[in-house]
Amino acid sequence: MGSLDNKIALVVGAGSLGDGISNGNACALSFARAGAAVVCADRFLDRAEATAKLITDEGGRAVAVQADATVEADVQAAVDRAVSEYGRLDIIQNNVGVGGSWGLPDEIAFDDWNREIAQNLTSAYLGIRCAAPVMRAQGGGVILNVSSLFAVRFVRRPNTGYTAGKAAVEAMTRVCAMAYGRDNIRVNCLRIGFVETASLHHGLASRTADAEEKEKALNSTRRKVPLNGQHGEPFDTGGAAVFLASDAAKHITGAILNIDGGLEVAAI
Repeated sequence: MGSLDNKIALVVGAGSLGDGISNGNACALSFARAGAAVVCADRFLDRAEATAKLITDEGGRAVAVQADATVEADVQAAVDRAVSEYGRLDIIQNNVGVGGSWGLPDEIAFDDWNREIAQNLTSAYLGIRCAAPVMRAQGGGVILNVSSLFAVRFVRRPNTGYTAGKAAVEAMTRVCAMAYGRDNIRVNCLRIGFVETASLHHGLASRTADAEEKEKALNSTRRKVPLNGQHGEPFDTGGAAVFLASDAAKHITGAILNIDGGLEVAAI
């Protein structure tokens, strides 16, 4: 996947919802296992601390910080903590993403629209806004944004705010890759499909409490994945993040990397 020895990474949205591994803490763990020191930031400090403990229990280096990814002062404080703790910031992953307000524009509340745009798009904007000056001053760095299959495919029913936010993250990735290239800052995006995380199961639980119905819903999407008929795992995302953050990808910028088992090109 590539080495991250002596690199400093900040993962914004490093916690997990409930039990199990999320994309965020899988990426934080993967960065640490590749050699990076990791600043684990999350809106909920206990979730950030849990991820940092997973890393330090394995002998890695990590600290936890509380940060609401939609609040500039919080994101700036997380960047500042990376610099004060480790001396620099080589990698930032803008991992926050929240959906759930299903419906078309005339069906969802304006407050829900604003919330999802803030959490999916503004969070990435703030991560870039706060990290880019540090990276420019030190001679370079890597910015990783996180998008979703929903940005490019209609998946069963409309999720307007989430879809619009993630599609905009991809557009912002391309713009920033072109503009920050002169500063030796690479900007790429992970486009994630269906991954077996606590968040996925939590979303299903909000729709039905019946275990058999939840399993049917999971199987209905599993069957559509061209690669072995299985959802992804969080460490599939982690492996891709390490690759794009490492020097193995030193000539890659402006890329949107699908991690979806082929769903983006499938007829779903």
